[in-house]
Amino acid sequence: MFNLIKMNFYRLFHQRSFYICVAAAALTGWFMVFLVWMTPKLEAEIEARATEEEGFIEGFHVGYAGELTEESAPVLEIFNVSDFMDEFLTGGIGLILISVSVPLIVNADRKRGYIKNLGGQMKPRGMLALAKLPVILFDSAVIYITTFLSFALFGRIYYAKYTLGDIPLLCRTLLVQMVIALAFGALLMVICMLTRSAAGGILAGLAVSMGLVDFICAQVNKFAVAYLGAPMEFDIARYSLDYYVSEIFSESPGSVLTAALLVGAVYLVLASAAGYLLMEKRDVV
Repeated sequence: MFNLIKMNFYRLFHQRSFYICVAAAALTGWFMVFLVWMTPKLEAEIEARATEEEGFIEGFHVGYAGELTEESAPVLEIFNVSDFMDEFLTGGIGLILISVSVPLIVNADRKRGYIKNLGGQMKPRGMLALAKLPVILFDSAVIYITTFLSFALFGRIYYAKYTLGDIPLLCRTLLVQMVIALAFGALLMVICMLTRSAAGGILAGLAVSMGLVDFICAQVNKFAVAYLGAPMEFDIARYSLDYYVSEIFSESPGSVLTAALLVGAVYLVLASAAGYLLMEKRDVV
């Protein structure tokens, strides 16, 4: 098992897509900081030009600062890295990056004959699937840490007043989010195994990140309340991973963190078992 994990990490560090996704995480951090820093300045410039030339403002800023209203975007006085990290995590941006990165990593062994060469030589074959979990965890951690460092670097560059925020609370949040990310990555691994394609995992991950699960859960809730006698407050989304992605931030109460850990652990166990059985029973190609 240890040798399998070492081989997976060796492949990870020699895979170009891993570094591209890490670079995308760094660029995402920069763009979020730059957008918050630039928007008030852009609105101030638009307002100044509007006072000089009536009607000039119409259509000028479409796609940049949105439609100008009486309430301008507030100027950020102190840059707080923890606040930006909370926004990154709860907004599902991290899931989008993981949705692209993990399928490319776990499916690369099929393209290069790794599974075919080892599948007939080791027993049980299901260990090939379990050996990918540490790599998925490492990949998710690198994406989150890279984004945090990007926030810290560009926040220092763009803002005079700067704070890291409450680091212990942020670390607690990151640990819970890492459990959810690992479970989510394990599910993407199973989807890649079923479809035998990285595209299947990427599309499934993006669908979850864009709220497809929320839509499905909303329909299930309506059906359960209308026809199964469920109470009005029934919400099956509470048992989904993406629900807790948006609920876990630095100020989350302990009860929410505990629920998120339990849901993440259940999904991780089920996905790991499914990956183990699929690798064990299906033909290795």
